[in-house]
Amino acid sequence: MKSLKQLLVLALFAIITVNPSFANPTDNEDNEIDKLRAAVENATATDWEAYADAADRCIELKANLSEAYVWIEKSIAINANAENLEIKGDYLALNGADDMAIETYNKAILAGMLAGEDVSKIQKKVLKLSRR
Repeated sequence: MKSLKQLLVLALFAIITVNPSFANPTDNEDNEIDKLRAAVENATATDWEAYADAADRCIELKANLSEAYVWIEKSIAINANAENLEIKGDYLALNGADDMAIETYNKAILAGMLAGEDVSKIQKKVLKLSRR
């Protein structure tokens, strides 16, 4: 029984070290962040979405967060709207700044309501943070 366990462990180790699909996940993450940087560098001066999308993806990955903050601020400077304000709220919530996140989500809700958009998803985020 002991030798069977050792054999299974050895086989698993061999598969993990040989199989390229078990490659270091940060390699893929680094490639994706490089692509996000390229998208931002190629964005036009009025393309707030490129900056917002790049920041949003970094927040999802929980990687490259300092650059993500710069990108979301740039997006908001170009055109403050519900989408990029929500992303900034997500960034703040991720980093434990709950009060600032709620304030930013409330700005996103107001911007969304003024634009006639559905803001229920943002409202749920405010409720969730308020209950912490």
